[in-house]
Amino acid sequence: MHQATPTPAALSPARDPVLLGLVGATLAAVVWGMVGTGGQAVSWALQAALDAIFVVCCRRVAQLAGEVGPSRRFWRFMAHGGVLFTVADSFQTVLTIIHPASDPNNSPLQTVLVASGVSCVVWVMLTHPIEAAGQERLRLWLDAATVMVSVAVFTWVALGGGWTSGSATDLIGGALMLVCSFGMVKLLLSGTAPFTLPAGIAGGLAAGLNGVASSMDPVFAHTPFPHLVTVARLLPCFLLTATPRIQELGMRRDPASLAARRRPYSRLPYVAVAATQGLMVYLCVTEGLTLRTWGAICGVLGITAVVVVRQLVAFQDNASLLRRLSQQEERFRSLVQHASDITVVIDLDSTITYASPAVFRVLGVTPEEATGSHIDAWVHPEDQSTADDLMADLRREPGDSLATQIRAKCRDGSWRWLEVIGTNLLDNASVHGVVLNARDVTEARQLHDRLQYEATHDPLTGLANRALFEERLRVASLDSRPAGDGDEYTAELTLIAIDLNKFKEVNDVLGHHVGDGLLQTVADRLRQSVRPTDTVARLGGDEFAVLLPYTSMAGARIVADRIVAAFETPAHVHGHTVPVLASLGLATGTPDDTEALLREADAAMYVAKGESRRTTQPV
Repeated sequence: MHQATPTPAALSPARDPVLLGLVGATLAAVVWGMVGTGGQAVSWALQAALDAIFVVCCRRVAQLAGEVGPSRRFWRFMAHGGVLFTVADSFQTVLTIIHPASDPNNSPLQTVLVASGVSCVVWVMLTHPIEAAGQERLRLWLDAATVMVSVAVFTWVALGGGWTSGSATDLIGGALMLVCSFGMVKLLLSGTAPFTLPAGIAGGLAAGLNGVASSMDPVFAHTPFPHLVTVARLLPCFLLTATPRIQELGMRRDPASLAARRRPYSRLPYVAVAATQGLMVYLCVTEGLTLRTWGAICGVLGITAVVVVRQLVAFQDNASLLRRLSQQEERFRSLVQHASDITVVIDLDSTITYASPAVFRVLGVTPEEATGSHIDAWVHPEDQSTADDLMADLRREPGDSLATQIRAKCRDGSWRWLEVIGTNLLDNASVHGVVLNARDVTEARQLHDRLQYEATHDPLTGLANRALFEERLRVASLDSRPAGDGDEYTAELTLIAIDLNKFKEVNDVLGHHVGDGLLQTVADRLRQSVRPTDTVARLGGDEFAVLLPYTSMAGARIVADRIVAAFETPAHVHGHTVPVLASLGLATGTPDDTEALLREADAAMYVAKGESRRTTQPV
């Protein structure tokens, strides 16, 4: 059966039954302490139960960590430590029940087990991998040490300077718990902690309060309220048990919560320094040079030493960074200075704010002359719309890159083809403009244009060949089609088919060179007889054709008459006078069937050819 996924509201700590149960148990413990009922056995049994819940919650978090190896390892070790805590407190519970009148302090075996559990936790915290190396790792440790020195100073003051009056066991236990707090602070500062910030804060407070409570055993021994002391020692245990549960809820709400999230810096060490110095000043004013004050002074000296080392490391890093930046800047300047590609930065108004030295090698213009001018001043008029479209498209989306080819003006007035790649870096504070990288592709463009020309034009006459003529015919038919149902054609389409008469005799009698010259003469006269919008093509041999878009029959006859008049004058080719004999056929109609128009024009031309006269033959 499909199990519904819990909603984020259902995963809120304020609605979690486990955390609510722990809060209820904490309140009950407080009431129990105020009433003063119960005994040491109840306290130890409650602590053992909390330890068992801690183990279960840690294992659940380890399962949620899945393939995140270091995080799974961390929570497994935490569960191992919790097992040792559970065994230790359970043993102490049984011992207290069997010997209720015995010394209420921890037994040696219980102390060893707890110390082993804490050592397990300390080990996994100190060995948890962090994404830092070298100087960065050292800075991280120094920041954590700064915080922990401040914590130690406040702990000393809270103990009233009586830390030394405790037993060795108490001091060792307190020190281990403070080391746990240090480990959690280090992991939080690293940004790769295996726990979320709420869980880290809860765990750090629990460890710190446990350490303070362990160190204050000599103070607690003389209190007239032993039950309240017991409650005070149990409260960190409740907080510690809640830590893995808080972590589990955070991971279920956000599965990516274990991803690296380190900030560039942390304010926590600076807060710790300020708090420690403020505490020292307060003690000096209120108490003078007491034992507590001397402890705070020593702490301030220690934290100052750590900060000094931290600053020395920072100075060394800054010097190294400046050195690397200088080297990179020099390298960049050298690369730009000798690069063959042009780099130009323009602002929102299309004004050039930077031009690389390559602009002089390509266009003959110095960077100083280009800077401050409008980009349109360097773009060919025919490519202006292309450049405007490029800039408009680039400005729409930050980070976009687009490419095109335009012609740029040289100092001598000539034009060079540039392949331009534009990138929108207007949102980049260090650039704040559109970057244009351009390279000279004039030779490649000329080769491309020449190859394209040769593929679409007759090599002898320079006229369009059959392929280009058919493409122009297709485009003309598409341009003349109606926009929708019921629309009428806006113009007619006219074709003129032309065939030279007795051309084979010219080749056979006078030679092919004379025949080629005659074809070139015919091509020139056809060009002069048509409009700029018309297309003249050599379809092969002595066959020519003229495409007249948007032309009626009356207009086509005018063009045909000009062609006939142009052919009346004989051609002078290589010392020979050759008459220009040709047959023409016209076909005019709607462009819905261009193939039919071609057939009609050819038919009309062959009729005229059969009659052997130089005139038009309407269809």
